[in-house]
Amino acid sequence: MSQLTKTAECLLVIFLVGIVAGDRQPGFHKNTGIFPKDFLFGVATSAYQIEGAWNEDGKGPSIWDNFTHSDPSVIIDGSNADVACDSYHKYKEDVALAYNLGVKMYRFSFSWSRIFPTGYNTTINHKGVQYYKNLLKEILKYGMIPMGTIYHWDLPQNLMDDGIHWTNPAIIDVMVDFSRFLFKTYPEVGMWITLNEPHWLCRLGYSLGKGAPGITSNGKDEYKCTYLAVKTHAAIYRMYKKEFPHYKAKMAPSVDCLWIEPLTNSTEDQAAAERQRQFECGLYFNPIYVGDWPKVVKDRIHLRSMAANLTKSRLPSFTPEEIKFIRGTADYIALNHYFTTLAADMVEAPFHETSYEHDKGVNISLDPTWIVQDNGRNTIVPFGVRKVLNWIKDHYGNHEIILTEIGMTENGTTLEDDIRAAFYTDYFCNILSARYEDGVNVTGITAWSLMDNFEWMSGYTSHFGLYYVNFKDPNRTRIPKKSVKFFQKLTKTRKLKCDKPSRKWPHPVQFNMKGKPIKWKKH
Repeated sequence: MSQLTKTAECLLVIFLVGIVAGDRQPGFHKNTGIFPKDFLFGVATSAYQIEGAWNEDGKGPSIWDNFTHSDPSVIIDGSNADVACDSYHKYKEDVALAYNLGVKMYRFSFSWSRIFPTGYNTTINHKGVQYYKNLLKEILKYGMIPMGTIYHWDLPQNLMDDGIHWTNPAIIDVMVDFSRFLFKTYPEVGMWITLNEPHWLCRLGYSLGKGAPGITSNGKDEYKCTYLAVKTHAAIYRMYKKEFPHYKAKMAPSVDCLWIEPLTNSTEDQAAAERQRQFECGLYFNPIYVGDWPKVVKDRIHLRSMAANLTKSRLPSFTPEEIKFIRGTADYIALNHYFTTLAADMVEAPFHETSYEHDKGVNISLDPTWIVQDNGRNTIVPFGVRKVLNWIKDHYGNHEIILTEIGMTENGTTLEDDIRAAFYTDYFCNILSARYEDGVNVTGITAWSLMDNFEWMSGYTSHFGLYYVNFKDPNRTRIPKKSVKFFQKLTKTRKLKCDKPSRKWPHPVQFNMKGKPIKWKKH
């Protein structure tokens, strides 16, 4: 056993023991604003968004390289991630920046085409393999737990050219091969995420065409993608447990889940809000934590498919064997949460008009009084994170939950990002309320992101980072924003002032609910 592996196992044991023997377990207590000693803080990154070096040292192109090179107009500022934050060359500095925040977990992803340039395990790029060994060595040197994401959207372009992608069942075997190589090669990884945000992988890439590979097939191919994403995750999980039983790292997919608030208290709008939650979150949570697709999702898509004179539902069905194989394939819940929207019931659209939106039958809107972030989409509604945590607990059981992404964007014109500190304060206080007052078993928070980076279709116009990156500077200089001091104080004191909102948001911030758990109506 390597010294790195021993170090990683020691860190993981300390983490697991802390979860069991924490000083304040989830339950119905007053939210004092104090984080338990075992509560994990981390920061998140992803390979394509920060590494750069898109064609260096034997790396093959990914579908996002091809997507941005073929038509720069698909990105709002016409940019790409050829250099990005240049973390391929600056990874030591970046890990040190994370350590400087006082966090105990560093989330990153493996670039498939940097390790397997063609996507197949018959071609191994040893320089790419060594890069991640070096990265892990650096993370462990600072005593942080490495959280590794297997797939963060950057499929090797060669596989795409061969027709192997997220509508072809062959994707399962090549993903399992890649994952097996990672498990063998990087036993130091302390926690695994199989797929990042499969909802947006399928929506952007196979429905709206706004993300790689740019396929527009609304209400059709995205469901094939969803079906294969769930099956792929399960296959990776089962392989890991069978072939690597001596490794103890936890594994789950990272599912993005907004909070959906009903526009009114009407029965119709409440049902619409629940449909939206099930179409976004339940589509991935339900097969894994309960079994099969959510009933309302199956029923709606089947209804509209049959009414359009199709011979079968556009949503592929799981066999009884597949349901059994998929159920229980997660050791925790990995949640990405960014914002809240409103939902209202929608008049049934003509059945021949096929789309995900019509399948849901929901009108989405924003409260005009809510603060909207600089990307024009994300809202600041701190109570939303508490509500979504309770919804997950009530629907899927009180599993351990780690927020694997949470953050806000600004326009990058100032380092005085006081609003980010206020955002994190009020969101984190709501997370503590969910833990202490509602009994939700939430054990960690991973901030998106360590530094400003390439934000997919937004290019370099959205700034989620705690560290500012000057993308006009060839050196990609990192500069700490004011929120860095907020994180340093938080990780040192492990305490926030949760007796009142840190800022007067234009809507109620629900901190204290007198120790009573939230009850949700089932639809």
